[in-house]
Parts: sequence; C-alpha cells; structure tokens
Amino acid sequence: MARSLGAVLAGFAVFAGVVGIFTPLVSRAFSIGVLLATLAYCVAAAVAAGYVAGWVAGSRELPHAAGVGLLMIALTVWVMWRAGEVRPGWYEATIAGCGPVAAFFGAALRRLSKG
Repeated sequence: MARSLGAVLAGFAVFAGVVGIFTPLVSRAFSIGVLLATLAYCVAAAVAAGYVAGWVAGSRELPHAAGVGLLMIALTVWVMWRAGEVRPGWYEATIAGCGPVAAFFGAALRRLSKG
C-alpha cells in the first residue's frame, strides 16, 4: 500500500515539478501559440509522470497512472477555480482530459520497457 501511494505521489511530483518549472517561463499572453506550447509541456510532463509512477510501483502500472491522472484532474479543477475566467474553457478542459491519457501512455511505455 505504501509503495502504491509513493508511486502515485512520485508521478504527480514529476508532473507538478515540470509544470512548475515551465509555467513561469511561458508568457502570460493568451495567444494560441502560448496555449499550445503550454499544452505540449503539460502532456510531456504527464507522460513522464505516468512512467515514473509505473517505475516506482514496479507492477500494475496502469492503476497507478490512473491515480496520477485523478490528481491531475483535481489540480486542473483547482487552477480553473482559482483563475476564474482568465483562460478559455476549452483549454482547461483539454489539459484535464489529455493529462490522464498521457499518464496512461507513460505507464504503458514503462510496462513495455520492462523486458
């Protein structure tokens, strides 16, 4: 149980760390290019998070990626609530939807790389 919780938290820490590093580097202007760049690094962070969660878990990678995905959705909802109407709704919904799918992809990569 502790290893599973640690795997989910480690994966989420990777996601939050990558997003935390890149978000201040991206302009606060809301052009479509900036929004797409943000989406790209969020998806890359989610893939890495799913991979790390699967690696730490050692087995049953996909359920652990699901846990990471749920935390991503919770974070996105909290950010949407905090930001109000600053960003377009389609953007936040895309981040919330792509994150868990990308985490599953990362966990699947880990599973395939296990030999």
